[in-house]
Amino acid sequence: MKYLVTTMCMLFISMTVYAHNGEDPARDLEKKRSYILQYQKDFQVASSKTEKIKSIKRQVSTLRSTVLLLRNSLAKENSSVRASLSKHDLDYLAAMKNSLRDMQELLDQLEETVEG
Repeated sequence: MKYLVTTMCMLFISMTVYAHNGEDPARDLEKKRSYILQYQKDFQVASSKTEKIKSIKRQVSTLRSTVLLLRNSLAKENSSVRASLSKHDLDYLAAMKNSLRDMQELLDQLEETVEG
C-alpha cells in the first residue's frame, strides 16, 4: 500500500511538472521575431554577397523554426488559435502573418542578392 501511494504521488508530481514546464510559445516567438529583424538589418548593411547569403540562411533557419513552433503549439492547444482562446495569450494567426511578412522580406532580399 505504501508503495502504491508513493508511486501515485510521484506520478502526480511528474504530470504537474510536465504540465508546467515553463514553455511559453509567445516568448519564444518574440525572440525569433527579434532575430529575424536583426538578420534583416544585417542584410541591409552587408557589404559582400557572402555576408548577405549568410544573413539569408539565418533568416530561413529562423523562419523554419518559427513555423515549426507554431505548428507544434497549435497541435498542442487544438483549436485555440486566437489570443482570446489561448492559454499563452498568443494570437497564432497574427504570428503566422508576421512570419509570412518576414518570408516576403527574405524573398525580396534573395532576389536583390541574385540580381546584384
